[in-house]
Amino acid sequence: MKRTGYIVAILLLLAYQAQAQKLYTIDASNVNTTVKYGLFKMGNPGLAGKQLQVNSRYLTLNGVPQIPVMGELQFSRMPQARWEDEILKMKAAGINIIATYVFWNHHEEVEGEFDWQGNKDLRSFVKLCQKNGLLVYPRIGPWSHGEARNGGTPDWILRKKYLTDRSLDPVYQQYAERYIKQIGMQLQGLMYKDGGPIVGIQLENEYWKGKAGEPYISWLKQTAIKYGMDVPLYTVTGWGDGSVPPNEVIPMWGGYPDESWDPNISRITGCDNYHFSSFRDDTTIGNAQVKKTQQYMDYSLDPYFTCEMGVGIFNSIQRRPVLGRLDGLGMIQARIGSGGNLLGYYIFAGGSNPLGIYSTMQEDKDETGSWSELSPISYDFQAAIKENGLLAPSYWEVKKFDYFLNQFGPQLAPMEPVITPKGADDLQYSLRVKDNSGFLFGINYCRNNISTEKKQVSFKVKLKDGVVSFPSKPVNIPDSSLFIWPLNLDLGGTQLIYATAQPLFKTDDKSEWIFIQDAVRFPEVCLADAGISNVTSTSGHISKADGKYLITDLHPGTQCVISVMRTDGKQQKIIVLSKQEGKESWILKNTAGKNLFFISRAGLYMKGNELHVTDTLANMQVKILADASTQITAGETPFTEDKKDDLFVTYQIKMPVKTVPCVIKQREPLAGATWLTTSVKYIDADNLLYHKEFQKEFSAGDPAEIKSAKLILYPESDCRFRINDRWCNQPITPGVLNVLDITGYVNKGDNTLLMDFPYVKGNKAFAANVVIEYFNTNRSEFSSDTSWMAIDEYYYPATYGSKPVFPLGLTKPEVAAPRAVADDKAIQGVKQYNVSVPCDYLDGLNNLYLAVKYKGDRVSVRSNGKLIADDLNNNTEWLMDLKRDGSQLECRDLQLEVQPWKNIDKIYFDIAPAKMDEGVSAIQSIRFVPEYKAILNIDSK
Repeated sequence: MKRTGYIVAILLLLAYQAQAQKLYTIDASNVNTTVKYGLFKMGNPGLAGKQLQVNSRYLTLNGVPQIPVMGELQFSRMPQARWEDEILKMKAAGINIIATYVFWNHHEEVEGEFDWQGNKDLRSFVKLCQKNGLLVYPRIGPWSHGEARNGGTPDWILRKKYLTDRSLDPVYQQYAERYIKQIGMQLQGLMYKDGGPIVGIQLENEYWKGKAGEPYISWLKQTAIKYGMDVPLYTVTGWGDGSVPPNEVIPMWGGYPDESWDPNISRITGCDNYHFSSFRDDTTIGNAQVKKTQQYMDYSLDPYFTCEMGVGIFNSIQRRPVLGRLDGLGMIQARIGSGGNLLGYYIFAGGSNPLGIYSTMQEDKDETGSWSELSPISYDFQAAIKENGLLAPSYWEVKKFDYFLNQFGPQLAPMEPVITPKGADDLQYSLRVKDNSGFLFGINYCRNNISTEKKQVSFKVKLKDGVVSFPSKPVNIPDSSLFIWPLNLDLGGTQLIYATAQPLFKTDDKSEWIFIQDAVRFPEVCLADAGISNVTSTSGHISKADGKYLITDLHPGTQCVISVMRTDGKQQKIIVLSKQEGKESWILKNTAGKNLFFISRAGLYMKGNELHVTDTLANMQVKILADASTQITAGETPFTEDKKDDLFVTYQIKMPVKTVPCVIKQREPLAGATWLTTSVKYIDADNLLYHKEFQKEFSAGDPAEIKSAKLILYPESDCRFRINDRWCNQPITPGVLNVLDITGYVNKGDNTLLMDFPYVKGNKAFAANVVIEYFNTNRSEFSSDTSWMAIDEYYYPATYGSKPVFPLGLTKPEVAAPRAVADDKAIQGVKQYNVSVPCDYLDGLNNLYLAVKYKGDRVSVRSNGKLIADDLNNNTEWLMDLKRDGSQLECRDLQLEVQPWKNIDKIYFDIAPAKMDEGVSAIQSIRFVPEYKAILNIDSK
């Protein structure tokens, strides 16, 4: 009986284990990978030997399939001095095409006056990209969106009564054509056919008119060609029934992890963007799209290209998301695994809106009736490269995916996806395959959801000429897992049957191959034994059977090396790095075009043969994959070399530590104001009816219209005032701070302010500030001082009649002792601070960041009265870069203004403030964060 019970228990255990195992089967034995050529009427493909052409599935460069990686950097939203730095950071992340919006209103804010200078110099930007080995993809509009004012359309266009914008209206066409002609002039000689970097043009954006909009798109294409924009690719955005003239343009697709344009203030938990699907559209993109019951057109013969895959999203007044490091990568992996063959990021490098002459340039509800409202300057977008130039967590995640496409795109591009529908919480997977080779893409992740760990997972894939079952033992796939596993990958003559790790890099001679750990703790590698004489490994266990070598239980790291000795005498190495080392991996090219492999937690990029290393830590470390023909020598920075293993050489860099103290002082509401005496020494019958009057002439001369004007006044006795001969009948309370709205009284140009104080005896005084803000965010301020000339009179200066205004007798006012005014409650909770920037703040540093954690809706930073930075608070620490404006920030005070929280319950937050913080504004913490840079020389033979 005991023996019987034991057998039953064993059988039950085996049955349980069998039931617990999850075998996923994929039939990829009969996948159609037919490609059609000659469908599209594109422009000149380029010079012989470098021809860029498109077929029904992918791009080819000189006949070789490609999966380009395109990232957006908007030149006019970034200071020109920073362009090259950000371009090189993008290149270091695996970007090979830079897309850029050309915002019409940035270049023709005033009708007929075009501005292509400074940070608006499109031509210089394109040439700089070319100098650094990157292609360029202008998105010329005329309507661009990009959360820009009017989508980039100038105000003066929309003010015209007899014009219909974004149409074939002849008046609009005349202005749009003039604008496109200007772009053509800027880009002359820079087309790909001329040896330049411009490989494509996007026409319009989100033109949701379906079939009816096709003639307009065709006209834009012909107009672009008319003015010299003859390129290999013409594209439009396809979502929302974007108008796509068949075979004339190619539709591009996109997706975002959140929907900051949406008035919905609930948490978004949908997982469609993290599932593999043949459906290319994303119905959540765009503002209030009309839901269509039928698809406008068949896209089956269009290649699956994307132009707006977001690793981030903007903050708006109604939505303040905080995106995680995988939120964008999971969506990107879903698109590529579903057949995507061009990866386009929007936006890869965050920017800052320029300030216009007459207005701000952000999307705005009050002034332009736009769907969303952003802060005037910040367009950080939680991008991979932040507005301040720092690398976001998403940067480290997506660059390893970009490297995969750079290195293995030619194999992946011709592969078709095999997708089967899965349940919402099932493991999402897709196989891209051609004949007997493929890549398995897997996702066990969805933003704002917890995905269950998938237990005892294995796969069985039927290919054209056989079956591959893997891994050798079922594995668990935890939550937040993304993976790419190759099948029958040619490793330079060695056949990799499978690996449960992502391929990342191969040396130019294909002697060393680097994989990175992704979903499983202990990856394994399986090799066909054909052509192999011996396999050894520094980690795990090796077995040989059935014509293959199986290496299991690998412990990833730089010393996890599988050595393959081939029968032809060639030796190859397969290195399996850990997840962390994968994120810290860098593939950079020197001027000779040689691929170099580094590992570093610091930010790296190559400029020529210089390796630039940046970090907020003074001690930096760089590992390089050893190569006898490559050496690092001291550039501007000394270093020490520390060889720790046979494959990687470690370099230690120690920079002098710099500590920058942060001095902050709350600004009083009457800061800078002089107190002027309003009382007299005695009062008798002769002067009882007299007044002490102060006159101040001032100018509101900014080109923009006045948005608001305030008189901040602390009187110690009764008073009234008038502006431009109009008495302002607002109640004024002595002995408290009064904030008076004078917007309707101040004129553009010259103004006169008259303060009137009836005689009182004693020691009374007043102080005042006048603050005028314009629609372009410029602000002029002035305070009471000795230019507020005084007079004692019974008569008021006449508004009408022949009596002169203030007969001769104006005198310098009497200055009173300063008073302490701490009560600023009347300024609606706004807090103002001064932060001192040291005179030598950049000495020995690459940059210095002001890190601010604050309570309140938003913060604005001004220098000399000019708005230079701002932030909509999502309750994370905000960092502002201080390497700007030449030396104009040295030895200066920055003025920080924190607006209080208002209507917290009408804003969506991923990290919510406490309800008790309603109406609160305060700096919680503030500090300076130094960034160091080292430059090393890379010498290659």
